[in-house]
Amino acid sequence: MIGAGNEQLFEQLTGYLQQVHNRRRWQEVLIWLPRGLLAGLLTGIVLATVARFRPFLTNEEVAYAAGILAGLGVFVATVALWWMWRQYDLVAQARFADRWFRLQERVTTAVEIRLGRLDANPVIAQQQLADTITAVSHTDPRRDYPLHINRQDWIMILLTLALLITAVLLPNPQEQILKKQRAINQTIEEQKQELQALVEEINQNPNLTQQQKEEILQPVENALEQLNQPGLSQEEAVATLSEAEAELRELGEQYSNENLRQQLQQAGEPLSNSNTQNAQSLGNALQNGNLSQAGQAAAQLADQLPELTPQETQELAQELAETAEALRETDSELAEQFAEAAQALQNGDTAAAQQALREAAGTLQERAQELAAAQQAQAAAGQLNQGRQAVAQAGQTPNGNGQQGQNQPGQGQGQTGEGQGQGQGEGQGQGQIGEGQGQGQEAGAGQGAAPNGGNSLGSEQGGSTGSPAPGGGHTENVYVPPLIDLSEQSGVEIELPAECVANPANCGQLLNETPTEFTNEGSVVPYNQVFGDYRDAAYEALDDEYIPLALKGLVRDYFSSLEP
Repeated sequence: MIGAGNEQLFEQLTGYLQQVHNRRRWQEVLIWLPRGLLAGLLTGIVLATVARFRPFLTNEEVAYAAGILAGLGVFVATVALWWMWRQYDLVAQARFADRWFRLQERVTTAVEIRLGRLDANPVIAQQQLADTITAVSHTDPRRDYPLHINRQDWIMILLTLALLITAVLLPNPQEQILKKQRAINQTIEEQKQELQALVEEINQNPNLTQQQKEEILQPVENALEQLNQPGLSQEEAVATLSEAEAELRELGEQYSNENLRQQLQQAGEPLSNSNTQNAQSLGNALQNGNLSQAGQAAAQLADQLPELTPQETQELAQELAETAEALRETDSELAEQFAEAAQALQNGDTAAAQQALREAAGTLQERAQELAAAQQAQAAAGQLNQGRQAVAQAGQTPNGNGQQGQNQPGQGQGQTGEGQGQGQGEGQGQGQIGEGQGQGQEAGAGQGAAPNGGNSLGSEQGGSTGSPAPGGGHTENVYVPPLIDLSEQSGVEIELPAECVANPANCGQLLNETPTEFTNEGSVVPYNQVFGDYRDAAYEALDDEYIPLALKGLVRDYFSSLEP
């Protein structure tokens, strides 16, 4: 009976301890969850403060980060409470009840006797448990353990929220800088991907030799390596792409034989009218500029020589001789091979003619590979040019610098070159700087020499700018300051000494000078023959370290826009 009574009393005691423990847990939730929330919000305030002094996060990202940190703070507080509650065994709960309700360790003693931690006479143990039940019956966990919140914590939470809302709503001067940096970094990453694709394209080009691939790949891979460097600035990225572009354009010029391509139309004409099928194919291929096909046709013509009649052989010899003569000044090697074939045919030496034609076929294939290399290098340079412009313009706002197509007051066009100038009043005109074209109108008509004896076809109209022509043109508009109109300004009158009026020779050579009259003296030089000298001199000057990196890109832009 005593054991059954003790069991019932102890169950009553444990139920009481469970009520106290639940009350305690609710109180700890009311204390620690707000503090976890406050810790997350305060961390958000730190982020918002840092974002105000350096380009770190946008206002929107600060708001998201603060929300995530607040939730994280609540989560950490919840995990901490769960771990702490697991440490509250029955003895710990009894000690807390004794301490909070001032039960003078009655509950702790009863629990320890029950758990066997204290030895006691059964009668005394029963009496002690009954006394404990009597003591706890005079307490009420809901009444004697009221729940309360920490007002200071909630005041801090409200203040922190107000600061965060203010930080998010107020414009952040660092935000534009951050967006620009991100736009630049994103553009650089895009250019790195473009360069990697370009490397694959060059490697898979079947028309290039291995040496040509290596030479073209070197600037591209060097640029890719530089772009992969950490902490690369916009100016450094622009300079890297600009240098690679310049190297590729130089390679394209080395491989390109523009004079040969221009001469092929005339060189292929005699063979295109030939009665021999393969000779006609060779001539047509030459006229079409298809050097690879021309090489194949030359090899087939060499195989066909033994089948030709004497008359066809002599006609072919004459045609080959004319072709050789047309190519002599543009490609002496190819011209010599055609000439040897023609001479051998005239001498009746078919084997020597075949050998010469096969050598010519090989040379044509080499020229085709050089042309393919030039085209690949120029295409790669054009791609890098676009990438450089994209990096240079990255992060700019619609109303910011670097925008193309803006009108400048008083700006006009005309070609600065050599030759005659023409203008047509009340009509449309075109002007060029390099090969870029612009349009405008001018009242009046007539002809005149351009400032440098240049060909100025068109007009000036304030606020107009040139647009790129199919063959080239400005990649970025260049602002040319307008000329100041001094027609209505009165000059300063200077009275010359009497001796100067009577004898100007006594006052120095300057007074004897007369205005220079520009006439057509036959000194006109084609633009594309002088452009390279100026461009090369400018590129050599770019090697000087004192020139800022950003300006190097502008110089290359300028000469790229003038490319003939």
